[in-house]
Amino acid sequence: MILYIIRHADPDYPNNTITEFGWEEAHALAAWLKDVRIDKIYTSPLGRAIDTAKPTCEIKGMTSEILPWTEEHIDYMESHQVKPDSDCSYSFSVQKGVYDFKDFMTNDRMKTVENMQKCSDEFLASLGYERHGALYKITRSNDERIAVFCHGGFGVAWIAHLLGTAPGFMYPNIMLNTSSVTTFEFRNAEEGDVRPVLRRLGEITHIYNAGLRVNNR
Repeated sequence: MILYIIRHADPDYPNNTITEFGWEEAHALAAWLKDVRIDKIYTSPLGRAIDTAKPTCEIKGMTSEILPWTEEHIDYMESHQVKPDSDCSYSFSVQKGVYDFKDFMTNDRMKTVENMQKCSDEFLASLGYERHGALYKITRSNDERIAVFCHGGFGVAWIAHLLGTAPGFMYPNIMLNTSSVTTFEFRNAEEGDVRPVLRRLGEITHIYNAGLRVNNR
């Protein structure tokens, strides 16, 4: 299975949509994805993610489905609130995955992160990959290509979970450009366990192809 995590295009936050430049990004993305096989399209419930997905849905003749748990949250975005004497640490094992996680944030965001992790595990289990510690047990073979249009802060937190690391180590170091595409591969096997392989992080080939400026917002 291939999972595409796609950040929304340039946002118009007050109007719950994307800007004029964002629509250019969204159409450039759709043109790039036109010949890329996608079997299912999901979006966050927020307008900027839904609208970013619209040109891709239209060019492919597909409809999208809302995933409420992929909505952006301030707890994913406030990585700048780091205390000078903060300590971010965790333990890891193949059997348990990440545990004893100590966040460096001034606010308590762990309930938000833990809910995302729970929902992610349930979503992937429905697709044939059941999480056990740091690994995913294959319950059925899946050759689908799944696209999820979501958000920058949420996307980084989800990427951290898929890679089996703590979000606190990812937030300050990864910036997903608007309309960028991150690709994970879940390899198929007759039986046994797999870990998702990060093939591409924040790809923006469509931006270069369309001659658009790179948006670091």
